Amino acid sequence: MRQNGRWIQGRASCWVLGGLGCLGLIVVAVVGVYLLGRAIEQSGFGQMMKTASEAEQKFKPRMRALYEAIRRYEQDNNGKYPPNLKSLVPKYLTEEAISPVVLSDGAKYEFVYRPPKPSDPPDTVILEHKPPVKLVFSMAGETAETHITYQLRKDGKIRDKTENFSTTERQPPQKGNGGS
Repeated sequence: MRQNGRWIQGRASCWVLGGLGCLGLIVVAVVGVYLLGRAIEQSGFGQMMKTASEAEQKFKPRMRALYEAIRRYEQDNNGKYPPNLKSLVPKYLTEEAISPVVLSDGAKYEFVYRPPKPSDPPDTVILEHKPPVKLVFSMAGETAETHITYQLRKDGKIRDKTENFSTTERQPPQKGNGGS
């Protein structure tokens, strides 16, 4: 600082030091967020979430349409369920409705229908897809894999059967949500 034409040695203001400290914290936070984003991207988490969302958006509406067609068939045939999905075409559904679901990664999923008996309870699974949708997530040398199968029950509810696995140990199947 200059005073009366001479340079005098002074001390830095606490405001200057505080400002530099805050600036340093901001830089550290930005670098941390960037590195976290890169780690998540490399782990496959974003792709996993995209695949899970796409599967739900494609399977659930198709399964609801299949359930409605099965119910109409049942009503028209004195409570008898259709012997297979092909018997719903063309009166109740189009051929496309029973065709395999194809996700953007090219994976194909076929519907498996099991006609229920009249005595079967309402939570009996009558329709599901094969194979399960596989979601893979890797981080810090660990890989976790989740298998999701959407299932249509006799009462019309759709549930997701979820099984989780890791590279170190097989986890027992986890229950999915109760249905929709």
